[in-house]
Amino acid sequence: MVLSNFDVKASLHGLVFIRDNRLPVRRIPLRERPLQRYFLPYRGLLGLILIGIAWPLSQQTSQNLFFPLWLGFIFLMDGVVLRRTGSSPMVRSPKVMLLMFALPYWWVFEGINGITQNWVYVATESDRGLISYVEATLSYSTVIPAIFEVSELIGSLGFVKKFSKLRTLILSKKQVVFTIIFGVVSLGAMLIWPTYLFPLTWLSFFLIFDPLNHLAGRPSIISQVSRGDYRVVITFALGALVCGFFWEMWNRDASVAWEYSIGYLDFARIFEMPLLGYAGYLPFGLETYAVFHFTVGLLGWSSESNVPVR
Repeated sequence: MVLSNFDVKASLHGLVFIRDNRLPVRRIPLRERPLQRYFLPYRGLLGLILIGIAWPLSQQTSQNLFFPLWLGFIFLMDGVVLRRTGSSPMVRSPKVMLLMFALPYWWVFEGINGITQNWVYVATESDRGLISYVEATLSYSTVIPAIFEVSELIGSLGFVKKFSKLRTLILSKKQVVFTIIFGVVSLGAMLIWPTYLFPLTWLSFFLIFDPLNHLAGRPSIISQVSRGDYRVVITFALGALVCGFFWEMWNRDASVAWEYSIGYLDFARIFEMPLLGYAGYLPFGLETYAVFHFTVGLLGWSSESNVPVR
């Protein structure tokens, strides 16, 4: 009886089309009536196509497909964020989004890895010529936008509200300055004793740059937790962890991939990453937030770079 009254066409129509006015209508030249709003903006659909093509090919070819795969992921996340909230990083400030791609952030960690030797790339050309450098730079360019997109998506979820009014954590100016010094010392100690202190790779830059942002009046986590607002802490920690899951999942069967060697933490692997290694993604998300806001602050773009948490 229930199935006989089930309208398949109407159900599919309700799934594909949306009824709210948060997204702009789709207008195309020489067409009087705008197209209806779909369940994803075009960039999200383009992202799905890129992932659908690059993911299978990454397992079959020796060509590095990291960039198109993660570009598709970023487009998909931006489309989902726009669908949920009516705004997204690409919509609010394209120039800030371009800076996310242009900032050579991950090269810093590649340099540190030259000392710590925590990961090594397999099935790649040993010659680090110009082409290899460009390919690597394109791949690394997706790190910041991917984390920011996923973090904003998590920030749109209801459970995040619970972290907006917690106990305040107020640091004096002397404590903030001490945190910067401690971060510099931690980074130096990690480079001197990398065998034991390599986990500080994923914390030192946060201890340096977030206090600097706070002192300069830029967006900072220290400023937010001083008001009892821990939402950015949660969203960026989880955002990096989610990205980490996809990094490791897509790395597992890729022809061009990386392998880990992280000493005393090397056990209970999920994909190629040891279980405790995933904990490093949590402070890495905060580190990414701090370093990027330090950079945009120098350019005077802080007001355009804030991540709205709804």
